[in-house]
Amino acid sequence: MSTVMPRSALRHRPIASTQTPIPEWVIATPRRSNRHRPRPAQTAMAQAVQTHHRSPVAILAAGMLLMVMFIWIVQVLWPWMGTELDAIRYGYPRTTQVSHAVGHGGISRFLATNQDGQIYVLEISGAGAAAHLLVGPHVLGAGADLAPVTLDFVGRTDRPDLLIEVQGVATRFHNTGSTYVLV
Repeated sequence: MSTVMPRSALRHRPIASTQTPIPEWVIATPRRSNRHRPRPAQTAMAQAVQTHHRSPVAILAAGMLLMVMFIWIVQVLWPWMGTELDAIRYGYPRTTQVSHAVGHGGISRFLATNQDGQIYVLEISGAGAAAHLLVGPHVLGAGADLAPVTLDFVGRTDRPDLLIEVQGVATRFHNTGSTYVLV
């Protein structure tokens, strides 16, 4: 068995002694370690913020406060958005126009208007006969002038009755064959 050390274990030695001696190397900065990283210098304020931990109760309270504010904003915006959408759809004063064959000579046009809470329906028959004005219900309460009017035709197909709906209240006008009368 050989007692010679493997070459990887031998240190490098100069071959000739005439060369200048190799100086010892001095390491100016130590090798960086992964376990011990130096922390950057921090101010007192940064240290105070870093050590402050938020309580789960404080986070929950802040979330609840934000939710209450969100609900309040939705409750304020929802009616306003409804009023604005009605203004876009029906205009001001609230007006609805419908065309329908009701047996009064061709296709009649109906124009329903909410004038300060009083509902008026103007029927213009397609035969060129005189127009008829129907006085509908009077709406009471705050914002009565903002309530949209809808018209619907119910009953027989050749002479349907006119149904005026405003704020959930329906008023029916009976078709006599030449005009409408309040039922």
